[in-house]
Amino acid sequence: MLLLLAIPGTAASTEEAKEGPKEGLVAPGKFIPSFAVKYGGSQGWPILEQAVGFDLLDVSTGTAHSAVFADAQGNSWQHLKRLNPHQIVVFYELGPTEYSTASWGSIGDGWEWLKAHHGSGSADRWAAVGARYGDYLEPGTYSSERLMVVGNPHWQQYWLDSVYAQLWTKAGARGVGVDGIFSDNTQMTMIWLGHWFREGHHDQPDIPTDYYTGDQHRPELWSQGVTSFLNRATPWLAQRGKKLVLNFGYMATRPGDWQVLDAQPEPVFAAMEEGAFVHPWGRPGFNFYTEEQWLTQVRTMRSLQHVRALMNCHGIVRSEAQDITRMEATDDRGTSAWDALWFCLTSFLQGYDDVRQNAYMNFTVWDYLRFFWLKEFDPRYLHLGRARGEMQRVVGQQGHVYLREFDDGWVVVNPTTTDARGVAVPAGQARVLRHDTFEHAETQPLVARFDLASHRGLVLLREGCQVGNKDNR
Repeated sequence: MLLLLAIPGTAASTEEAKEGPKEGLVAPGKFIPSFAVKYGGSQGWPILEQAVGFDLLDVSTGTAHSAVFADAQGNSWQHLKRLNPHQIVVFYELGPTEYSTASWGSIGDGWEWLKAHHGSGSADRWAAVGARYGDYLEPGTYSSERLMVVGNPHWQQYWLDSVYAQLWTKAGARGVGVDGIFSDNTQMTMIWLGHWFREGHHDQPDIPTDYYTGDQHRPELWSQGVTSFLNRATPWLAQRGKKLVLNFGYMATRPGDWQVLDAQPEPVFAAMEEGAFVHPWGRPGFNFYTEEQWLTQVRTMRSLQHVRALMNCHGIVRSEAQDITRMEATDDRGTSAWDALWFCLTSFLQGYDDVRQNAYMNFTVWDYLRFFWLKEFDPRYLHLGRARGEMQRVVGQQGHVYLREFDDGWVVVNPTTTDARGVAVPAGQARVLRHDTFEHAETQPLVARFDLASHRGLVLLREGCQVGNKDNR
């Protein structure tokens, strides 16, 4: 088979280049399917050889991104896909739960047209209104957003028609190679619940009549509206060869929402857990979930049969650097970005199904403005073969950890607030690998027991095995 491709650790065949990859499968040989988020301007892209290694890209719309890797044969997406036919590209759009009044985010005929034809007093109202002031509603955080009646079928279809036209029909060459829509704020729980205000008046809080009865919130009205949108949008886009991806969230606290999403008659292609394993919300830095919440995330991700989970791991470090050296910095509590990455990737591998390929992982300390290829995502450097079973809880001489066996060893993580000490290697001896040692695994001693600090992860490399993919292609 003739090799056309030199993306990290993978190869594409002439047949794939002509016919495209099999539906839903990442590039062959991947151990950790990866995705990246790139919003803002054209600055912050990695070099082509790194960008092509990602399995999915979530990108803000605009001509700048489409031109970054453009050549005589096409735009950025066409160039990337010639090198990696498995790569999926989705464009960001604010979902139908809201409307953006910003010049860069508005769709269709604009907010003023929408108010005039489908606003307050209209028999076919699309915009939500407040119970106290009867005016339109905006959240306290993003003043350009307006709450919509997501369950209105005419608004749903208008959103689909307008977004499709903007991304593909009117976009011309810019939209070629874009596989679908990333629909933000499209979740089963009402967004910004309790934080809505009268349009233009952040000193006047209000509640939407469309999702309340009196002062009582009716969550089922919201979830029913979102579900009806998904039942319309997913097949409609599929008929046009496009995928729907959601910013869904709440995997740690509302796993039932993910089960409902996964059980839809025509499930969406993927959904993001924007705060997977670590997140930046609350205290600056890396914020960790409780052990029980972490377990819920892993088990929910593991259970997905149809929807792919985009496990988005991110946090804040103390550094002015904007290149890859930013990963060496720590947060206010001493957790380095490399430590957080290894906690996340070892958590991810506890729940990843390498047969169904039911998840992708992202890690960033650059917000969504830039991204880099990490060697941990490259199977030439980290690939333990196939999973041999499910996650296990293992007790040490102090504390406990969770681990999962693979052909070449074990992936271990400590999601607790207690350091684990004296944990036995499950079988024989192994080499303990972390970020600073995994590229030089052969220099690490074989041990029968190991320690693992709170909120850290590591790999146990089985004796006689290699950490990369040379022994498990």
